[in-house]
Amino acid sequence: MHASRTHSARVASAERLRERFGGTSGNELLTTLTAAVLVLLLVAEGVTVLNVRALLTPHMFIGLLLIGPVLLKLSSTGYRFARYYAGAGPYREKGPPLTALRMLAPVLVLATLGVFATGVWLLALGHRSDTVLELHKIAFIVWGVMFGIHFLAYAPRVYRSLGADWSGARRRAVPGAGLRAALVGVSLGGGIALALALLSLIGAWHGGHHEPG
Repeated sequence: MHASRTHSARVASAERLRERFGGTSGNELLTTLTAAVLVLLLVAEGVTVLNVRALLTPHMFIGLLLIGPVLLKLSSTGYRFARYYAGAGPYREKGPPLTALRMLAPVLVLATLGVFATGVWLLALGHRSDTVLELHKIAFIVWGVMFGIHFLAYAPRVYRSLGADWSGARRRAVPGAGLRAALVGVSLGGGIALALALLSLIGAWHGGHHEPG
């Protein structure tokens, strides 16, 4: 009986802590803000792809910077996924994503990890592996298709959320705004720190003939 009460108390404490950070609404707001930051960075990265030979340094720098926000986005969506399938009431009530998007989500996650893993691998290897370069390009193509579908499906929701939530009463009403802002800031800071730490490796690519995807 005592063990049961202790377990119940821990569960209740964990639920109160989650609610202090906004619960399902806080998770949605964090995902939305992170997605907005990612879109801006991905647009900048897309510009470098148009002429990657001339824009090789910013292409790699932005790619490394993206790692922090991408990990935060995967964490926030992964948390929602785990809570939903664990049977958490608020997340079950909120409902799952569209079936088609749920089916494509694993492909998008794997392609995302593939793009960044092969990109960092290439950076570490320099110009010594055409195989890794091809893997990077293939992963990038698959990721581009999956991301395009994902973006078109969620863009209206993100737009509405940014307009209504972040400037309106809901944002002020959902607890944990400071924590969410801090998480996004830390993810960006971590990405910048990583890119600066590997700047010398980025510089080593100049003068070569290969082009990352």
